[in-house]
Amino acid sequence: MANSEHARMMAAAVYELRLLLSDHLGSDCDSDPCLRLAAHLAYALHNEAFTMLERDETFDLDTARRRIRTAESIVGDTYADNGNFLKGE
Repeated sequence: MANSEHARMMAAAVYELRLLLSDHLGSDCDSDPCLRLAAHLAYALHNEAFTMLERDETFDLDTARRRIRTAESIVGDTYADNGNFLKGE
């Protein structure tokens, strides 16, 4: 099923954010916690974003949400997640 142009634009933005924030990844990074959370969120979702862009496919929400929870544990902080869309809780 083809993704809408809106979804593809958002996927491109996530992939770009992952590239821009790559210096703030890792459990030993001493960047501001907000930057680290942003970097790990983008990293957690960049493969799914790439799949949407290159293969015009959807992605597994459960896997993406598991990666988001893992990102929180690496940083040692949590996302605001208004509406519970990120973690699906």
